[in-house]
Amino acid sequence: MESSGPLAIEDIGNVRVLRLNRPEKLNAFNGPLLQALIDAVKAIKRDDSVHCFIITGTPRLDGRPVFSAGDDLEEAASGQAPKGNPGGELTRLIDDLLKPSIAVIDGICTTGALEIAMACDLRFVAETAAISDWHLARLGLGIGGWGASTRLTRLVGVAQAKDLILTGKVIDGSEALRIGLAQRVYPSATLWDESLKAAQAVASMSPSGVKATMMHLSHVEDMSKAEALAYAKQVREAIPTTGTFQDKAKSVLGKEKGKGN
Repeated sequence: MESSGPLAIEDIGNVRVLRLNRPEKLNAFNGPLLQALIDAVKAIKRDDSVHCFIITGTPRLDGRPVFSAGDDLEEAASGQAPKGNPGGELTRLIDDLLKPSIAVIDGICTTGALEIAMACDLRFVAETAAISDWHLARLGLGIGGWGASTRLTRLVGVAQAKDLILTGKVIDGSEALRIGLAQRVYPSATLWDESLKAAQAVASMSPSGVKATMMHLSHVEDMSKAEALAYAKQVREAIPTTGTFQDKAKSVLGKEKGKGN
């Protein structure tokens, strides 16, 4: 594992783990961490051996779990914030990457950290997660600079997004699952093992098939049913999978018979 800098990187089979590694600052995003994440996501795009990746956080110095406290406000207040909008670049890179991403969240996940988690394809959370959006409460504007209000509204709907942003309330993992912000919730003790198991299941799928599926799913929400069906046909033709449907059916039946089904 590469762990000397603000981002620890580890490969577990075809799953790459990106672990936010500023525990003394609750894994807050400063310039070096954001740049390390940008470089890491670009590297994942180039590396055919990586089929799926996870973003998670190193525990606090006292061992308690934390995803991230969001953007490093101390850095910003001191005038040392990075130029441009690296957080926006990072979320766009994650959005556009046709390799599945999973945010694994326990403890605090607020504001900028939530923006990055929402850019991921899936969010697996602990029952003890503490998730919030404090853009409005802290900065006076509830839109966010990395896509916060847009992504949140698309994930949970306008009413739930208003409730989170306007009140600044903190929700746990079970509530995140209920409103559609998270896809799975686990006890803190089993979150990592269960999340890695799911990531490995994703990584075991056909890379070309995953790419084609991701291409389609990334756009269907903005299409009519007819447009989505037509686009599915275009994607199938653009990224054909190997073997005929007949061959695949025979293969599946053979495996099932081998299991005694």
